[in-house]
Amino acid sequence: MIATTFEILDRPNNSPSLVADIRKDFRLGEIGQLPVEKILENPHITLYGLDFENRWAVFVEIPADIDLSQAPFYFNTQFEKAKRVLTIPFETMIQVAKSVTIDDNRLIFIYSVGRCGSTLASQIFAQIPRAINISEPYALSQLVIARNTRKANEDELVTLCEAVIRLLCKTEADTAWLVKGQSFVIELGDWLHNIYPHTKNLFLYRHAETWLQSGLRAYSHGVEETDEEYRAREKGRRELLGSLVPAIAQYDAELPLSHAGMLSLMWLTVMERYVQYYNMGIEMLAIRYTNWLSAPRKTADAMLEYCGCKPTEMTAIYETLNRDSQADSNLSREALQQHNRVMDELELEKLHLFLEKHAFIHEADFEVPNTLKI
Repeated sequence: MIATTFEILDRPNNSPSLVADIRKDFRLGEIGQLPVEKILENPHITLYGLDFENRWAVFVEIPADIDLSQAPFYFNTQFEKAKRVLTIPFETMIQVAKSVTIDDNRLIFIYSVGRCGSTLASQIFAQIPRAINISEPYALSQLVIARNTRKANEDELVTLCEAVIRLLCKTEADTAWLVKGQSFVIELGDWLHNIYPHTKNLFLYRHAETWLQSGLRAYSHGVEETDEEYRAREKGRRELLGSLVPAIAQYDAELPLSHAGMLSLMWLTVMERYVQYYNMGIEMLAIRYTNWLSAPRKTADAMLEYCGCKPTEMTAIYETLNRDSQADSNLSREALQQHNRVMDELELEKLHLFLEKHAFIHEADFEVPNTLKI
């Protein structure tokens, strides 16, 4: 089995494409072939994404001095630091992944609404000796898009899902592998539980009003736009988020849906999915954002004890609690201080309208079952 290798001639865009069109992320020049075993053997070659149009699994090789476990956003560091690209067909990927063995008693998944301390949680795991932290790999979000838009039949997507986790975790971890998806990845929680029933699962969440304010500040910068520019931006955003969030896709296409409205539906969807999984018997420890603010050390201790990987020496972890877990990214505290986006009354009213109409989540401070008490 052979992988095709490419040199990176240029990066046309400043950030990676979630839809995994490798030609948008990199301008490539084919340079040869490589036995696929080399992908498994080399810890610096990592799964970058799934290209469903070409049915490729895409890998990148990064320099040996880059530790992806310390990256707040796996996909971003891969994109920025990649020095070579490798591709293999899906069929080859599935075969290769079968040679990777995972003890799912040492596998931990973090699900979240986003903007709630999940990156901090993943960075805590990154400080544990012989643990590997994989924070927001794009391949899982691409599987969500494929599932929601039916880019392949379910059996194939489940098989790809298992192969993705195996290849993300191909480097041995004596303590644990921690995989934190983007908020949308909770859509795969049922598949992941069926494939890996012995994992430890965490769910992080936040009060809807403060979450919406944080989301608008992070993702909606309030730049001045013409009406035409605004409509074009909202149309593109709605198309992308609709492929990731079923509630957005199902919203009446004839009705306008603002960014704040889309974010509100995102929050509700993730919270609802957690409750559905709880009712299905999928166990998770839920952690509120306020716990990280009021009792960070106790929260970290409880989280690690639940996952069975609390180290005897906690100094590095406690130091992590005092750092910006998203430093050097466009979501760092310093970067967000430059944004003066403020939630207005109409946006808050829209949030509460969605809450009123929901089947069972009616309060912004809704508490999910099995929430950690400190």
